[in-house]
Amino acid sequence: MSDVKSKIDELITRARTAAGEFKKFNQEQVDRIIAAMDKAGTANERKLAEMAVEETGMGKVEDKVIKNHIGCHLVYEYLKDKPSVGIISEKDGIMEIAEPYGIVVAVTPTTNPTSTTAFKSLIALKGRNVIVFAFHPRAQQCSAATATIMRDAAVAAGAPENCIQWIEEPSIEATNLLITHPRANLIIATGGGAMVKAAYRSGHPALGVGPGNVPVYLEKTANLSMAVNNIIASKTFDYGTLCSADQSVIFDDRQVAEKALKLFNERGAYICSEEEKAKLAKIMFDPEKGVPSQKIVGQSPQVIAKLAGFDVPDDTKMLMVPLNVAKIGPEDMLSHEKLSPVLGYMVARDKDEAIATCIRQLEFGGAGHTATCYSHNDEVLREFSLAVPANRVVLNAPSAHGSVGQLYNDLVPSMTLGCGTAGGNVTTDNINYRHLLNIKRAALRNKPESQDE
Repeated sequence: MSDVKSKIDELITRARTAAGEFKKFNQEQVDRIIAAMDKAGTANERKLAEMAVEETGMGKVEDKVIKNHIGCHLVYEYLKDKPSVGIISEKDGIMEIAEPYGIVVAVTPTTNPTSTTAFKSLIALKGRNVIVFAFHPRAQQCSAATATIMRDAAVAAGAPENCIQWIEEPSIEATNLLITHPRANLIIATGGGAMVKAAYRSGHPALGVGPGNVPVYLEKTANLSMAVNNIIASKTFDYGTLCSADQSVIFDDRQVAEKALKLFNERGAYICSEEEKAKLAKIMFDPEKGVPSQKIVGQSPQVIAKLAGFDVPDDTKMLMVPLNVAKIGPEDMLSHEKLSPVLGYMVARDKDEAIATCIRQLEFGGAGHTATCYSHNDEVLREFSLAVPANRVVLNAPSAHGSVGQLYNDLVPSMTLGCGTAGGNVTTDNINYRHLLNIKRAALRNKPESQDE
């Protein structure tokens, strides 16, 4: 037996023992544990944000503090009073009875490492599951620090000793052995496409995510000033590392576009020339994998511009590049997901072409994820929502903040956003604790009994 395999077996053996103990806990015990986890995680939001930026070299500390707050405290506030043990619902003669899955195996990304670790720990333990992590190697230390804080708080509140564990020495071999281990019960994978697909091939039930290539339709009746501010806030949040951040803004009126670009420029956007766009295209994508280059993911606009061979002012918040509605797709990779503060823009002839362009952009690497529309025309908002192949449609609010829930709307708060069958996932939901419950149903007879039956 290899050393790596023996270590994974040890993790799972300890997890199995912990799962057996945890299954006996009642709702009061569970809720005391997650309250303690929330308190500890929230108290360490800044420390973990600083660790994440230092280790990964991606994003901004202040924005990662917000991500940590969403992934821990907002999630806790959502689930704290909800039942997750035993009979959780009795309605119309149906009793819903919640049981834990058992051992949840979780894969986490480098872009949102600490917030995702806290989030998955909370939703797993809310359902009396235990969790074993495989962290992204480039975020191992900050992720492990997060898991340690959550585990220690849980154990101090009465949880089983090995309720939260992780691979100490990350490798592809270790992760593959973990997600395919015959005694794992459920995989929840957040990260790159290859890892999510590996989770689906694991032989276990799996919850995964898809890539985002979010189109933003700025319709001519929109509140232009508000829309521009929202788009900048969303696109620059943590330097564009959320998959639900804006990737291109589509106008349906040239005069509105000109006014908007002027506002973008006045408020910190650098409008790139065609020549500068060509330079960006050469450095922003991995030519073999067709995904954003690690050199630019989560970097500042100044760093990205310098890598491309030109300079932008120190107060630049993001870069904007011109796109052509007729060239959405492989012909222009800047119409793809960029995971950075680089935003495409284009002008369609009218509403119909604008919505069609949004659909094409989603189909080019973002199907099932998120789409956004700014409009004061309710019929346009309805038409857009019905037409786009996205499972989160954010209306008149910043895409990144609106998609994760509870900040601008009542979507379930989550750091793992399902993309449905269009994105190769099993659910369209914002993943939450209920997805980690095995719910059985006891059904009372509702037909009269008969001696002659």
